[in-house]
Amino acid sequence: MGTIWTPDLNAFSGPKYQRLVSAIEQGILQKVLTQGSKLPPQRRLADALGITIGTVTRAYALAEQRGYVEARVGDGTYVNASPVADIANVQLNMATCQQPLTDQISTLSDCLSQLAKDPTKLSQLLGYRASPLDQHQQVFHQWLNQRGIQQTPEQLIFTHGGQQAIFACLSTFLSTGDVLLHEQYSYPGVRICAKQLGVTSIGVPLTHDGVDLARFEALVQIHHPKLVYLTLNNQNPTCIQYSESQRQKLLELAEQYQFYLIEDDVNYCLPEEWHSPLWQLAKQLAIPRVIYISSLSKLFSGGLRQGFILVPEPLIAQVRLAIHSQCWMVSPLNIEIACQLIKKGQITADRDAIVRQRQRLGIAMGERLGLNQTWRGLNGWLQLPEDIKAHHLVTALAAKGILIRNGDDFNCHDNFIRLSLGGAENDSQFQHAIECIEATILFLVQNAYSVV
Repeated sequence: MGTIWTPDLNAFSGPKYQRLVSAIEQGILQKVLTQGSKLPPQRRLADALGITIGTVTRAYALAEQRGYVEARVGDGTYVNASPVADIANVQLNMATCQQPLTDQISTLSDCLSQLAKDPTKLSQLLGYRASPLDQHQQVFHQWLNQRGIQQTPEQLIFTHGGQQAIFACLSTFLSTGDVLLHEQYSYPGVRICAKQLGVTSIGVPLTHDGVDLARFEALVQIHHPKLVYLTLNNQNPTCIQYSESQRQKLLELAEQYQFYLIEDDVNYCLPEEWHSPLWQLAKQLAIPRVIYISSLSKLFSGGLRQGFILVPEPLIAQVRLAIHSQCWMVSPLNIEIACQLIKKGQITADRDAIVRQRQRLGIAMGERLGLNQTWRGLNGWLQLPEDIKAHHLVTALAAKGILIRNGDDFNCHDNFIRLSLGGAENDSQFQHAIECIEATILFLVQNAYSVV
């Protein structure tokens, strides 16, 4: 490095030494700090950043503990390697909905280090437990209350991710030959669950603010479903959000026809996009007809398989039995890590700003191309011009190392694609991907009629 490396600690959260460790991690991820390069001398970096030398010493020691750097006596501190596998030659995954990787590694490392120093707690977590620990339920209970989602700890049932939560709910209430209603364009996992259980799944057409209510009620009258599965807050894949009037009407219909609404709220929204869930409205209107599913997968990382279900009190025993039959118990070790993240306040950290910026870049691209588009949270849903087909674009981009999702995967055959924002290693890589997608679309449009 020709000049001293001076990261912006304001870009990170937590104590200053932790911010510096996060900056080292990010520098390695973004190739600013390359393998074998030497970090600045502690005193010089302290002076450059306006912090104490003790803060730098503590940060360097923690970075070494995590394996990012190596301290050589009398010579200085050197970068070991990237803290994650080198993905330079791996395809950029914009097909999978996931959070951008920022400080998750360092945050999780802190949680594990803290847990390793508490053998009493570890021994408590290693046994078989038919019921979750009270302190775990309390942490989630308080966190949900802070988000305006009222419930009792007893109504909270932990799962290994949202997918298990869906399967548990379907297996609890549906038998072979029963009908499950869901959105016409929907998360494929729910149709997989239905097929596995021998359940008939039927899609309901969508409008700009939710399901087509007239068609929905007609299907309810014909099939008398016990369950209806919906993604109201950030519909997957279309990114629409159900209107207030839609939500109230759905609750009225659930009460009238005596079915339960499974509200899947796994998909992440920016704070300004988020809407209080149907579960809360049902509570206010005293219509206990909503089963609420969510997880930390889209808030922190997919590898943290921590999901949960909120269920009306009469259904608690049945749903718990379904979970018990599938995995005996949900790992209390996993729940403990999730609770630590919640207590640290590091679930989404400062990633909201990254998502906003990437949304802006995606929207600007869609506007330049004149595409019909909707963006929310981590996803964009874009309709391609008639001149080209979605599967042609998916194939062309895959050849360039960029993976995107075809609308066909969600049972939508109207020439849509879904782009997810989190897979890029850094903002410059995301910018390059957007430019490549735009250039590829323009190329395909210009050459649509070159073959006869």
